[in-house]
Amino acid sequence: MLGNRLLDAAIAAAKGYGHAAVEPRHVLYAAVRQFQSRPEVEALLPRAKAALEPRGSALQTPKATPEAEQLLAKLDASPDAVAVVLEAFRGDPVAGPVPGAAPGGPALPAAQHAAAPAAPAERPGPRPAESTAAVLAEIDQLIGLASVKRQLATISAVVQANQERIRAGMAPVTPSLHLVFTGPPGTGKTTVARLVARLYAAAGALPGSTFTEVSRSDLVAGYVGQTAIKTAEIVTKTRPGVLFIDEAYSLTPSHGSDFAAEAIATLVKGMEDFRSELAVIAAGYGDEMVDFVASNPGLKSRFKTYIDFPDYTPDELTRIFGGFAKAAGIALEEGVLAAADAVFRRVVDKRDFGNARFARSLFEHAYARMAARAAADGTVTVAEVSTINVTDLEWEESGLDRRVRKIGFVRD
Repeated sequence: MLGNRLLDAAIAAAKGYGHAAVEPRHVLYAAVRQFQSRPEVEALLPRAKAALEPRGSALQTPKATPEAEQLLAKLDASPDAVAVVLEAFRGDPVAGPVPGAAPGGPALPAAQHAAAPAAPAERPGPRPAESTAAVLAEIDQLIGLASVKRQLATISAVVQANQERIRAGMAPVTPSLHLVFTGPPGTGKTTVARLVARLYAAAGALPGSTFTEVSRSDLVAGYVGQTAIKTAEIVTKTRPGVLFIDEAYSLTPSHGSDFAAEAIATLVKGMEDFRSELAVIAAGYGDEMVDFVASNPGLKSRFKTYIDFPDYTPDELTRIFGGFAKAAGIALEEGVLAAADAVFRRVVDKRDFGNARFARSLFEHAYARMAARAAADGTVTVAEVSTINVTDLEWEESGLDRRVRKIGFVRD
């Protein structure tokens, strides 16, 4: 269904820009990309993209607002979705009327007016250039990941050195911008990949910082010939910028007729054809990623830099927990952080532990208990849902918290 496709694309746009929620602007951007083969819609692309600014810093998967859901439902139900898109842009006082659209109708939200360029067919001006020092400083503020930060600083230095050599007419020593991120889930790989896109653009290695996050389902189709088209479209959508493939090991062909091989071949061609516009970051568990890179000679020759993301320590997870509370404007009573630390130490070595994702789950669990405690008397006040106490941190035993029973003899 069109609505589901647009929702997936809108979520990807919101995640790529670090926004906490999917709003109508993300839906409109997804719709414009969907129908950009139509000239009147293609002219709206600069405005739709400009409306996504400014970038945010949200880490969680964004959820659709009621307004976005209403727009999605309208697009899905309408026999002419393009007309709905044109209507949504019509009447924008800054950018002027949409070509071919009838007068009147709703305008873009006010927040989007300020970001829109002066004319519908005019591309927005370049964003103010970031400095590499500013991006590296933002990376340095991330909790933990000391070894990752050191490698990124080295990569930044190499990129800048190569750019200077290129400007001087000399050949770069290590031109590859493609990276492999290895490590368990919840260790910040996606967050760091977004920062790498900005770092490459700031250093001049890429002419833009577009960030596209995909998985196997975004690249592999179910019929012969469609996978190459699907993957090529993702490459085109990403340029210039970084394509982040999460759980890339799922693309390792499992049999001779696995269409993933076609996706890999198309991806390798894109990495070769657009070396100055595209960087690919593949992420996943270490052993599986070795198999993935070895599955195609083109991948092996292009992925030369591996960055391992270690598990967070209990101390780091406690700081991450506190960061979630601060971002939500929730106060923590004395003893809450100590209680959170105790939970992390109890589960950190368990199977399927989710690192920062578990820290978020613990925070959301505590928030839910706080809310239930506040609603127990039938009324809820702001003061009652503004502070988490120690009792809210009581973590009940779950599948994660149980040790796995192994079959066979156990040595005493």
